[in-house]
Amino acid sequence: MALFSIVVAVYNRMDTLAASLSSLLQQTFRDFEIVAVDAGSTDGSMELLEKHAQKARLRLYRSELNDADAARNVGAEQAQAPWLVFFNAGDILLFDHLSRFADAIAKHPEIDLFVNAFQRMKGHQRLMAQETIPSGVLPRREALKALSHGDYIHLSGACIRRDRFLALGGFPAERYRQEANLYFWLKALCELERIHYDDTVTSLLLLDNGTPSDEPLDHVPPGGDLLPVYAGRLSRLEMRYLRASINRMVLAWAVEKKRHGRSVRPELAALSLPGLRLRDGLLALGLLVPQPYYHWLRKWMKKTE
Repeated sequence: MALFSIVVAVYNRMDTLAASLSSLLQQTFRDFEIVAVDAGSTDGSMELLEKHAQKARLRLYRSELNDADAARNVGAEQAQAPWLVFFNAGDILLFDHLSRFADAIAKHPEIDLFVNAFQRMKGHQRLMAQETIPSGVLPRREALKALSHGDYIHLSGACIRRDRFLALGGFPAERYRQEANLYFWLKALCELERIHYDDTVTSLLLLDNGTPSDEPLDHVPPGGDLLPVYAGRLSRLEMRYLRASINRMVLAWAVEKKRHGRSVRPELAALSLPGLRLRDGLLALGLLVPQPYYHWLRKWMKKTE
């Protein structure tokens, strides 16, 4: 049995799929299987996956739901290895991605979630790295605190024990059409006593110029319904970081909607006031500025950061 099952969900990613699969097949650590799930591609992605399947490079499945997170859940159910590594078909893995996971698992077999640092790319240029987090074991409080400041868990940069992933219910794809995997990682941090973080960048997140879905944001923003669930289980400080993390995610989505001229009042109403930091509060107030002046304000705020 392989150590890792690499779950690759694909929906119309022909433009990046070949390069992404190539980076996966060039890993120095070889004890892994690839489980690919197509979510209804119509651009030739499925045909490329079929060619790799014929060469025994991967096992290929189809998802009836036109949703990447639902496809990832299908892949997790079909996986045969004890550890899951989810891979976005639009990203690139560096050669030591899996080997660093394997080394960390060997040193900390009691931990269920391992995270490697990632870096964003636009075109062929790497963007500035996020706030650094020291490598090592992070207790729940520190893991939630770090997430309240920035996204250090990215889909292609995480490795989770398969049994734990399934026990947590997988990605809530049918419930949250937006940011279902972010919701899952936040839930996982609330459930786990500790995780392991490696500050070595082993994956590259390729940014595109996508626009928000035409569907409205879910009635309960991603993560908002976790507050009553964990109110009696987490410490006061952990709950504070949980609220701050949810606020940051809601505001990030609101900024994207505002950028495209959409109403952000549902998001502003969903903010948790006890966890609202000064900087986030100022950002929320800025979102109330009429559209013609908002872009000018955002440019000014970026210059003063």
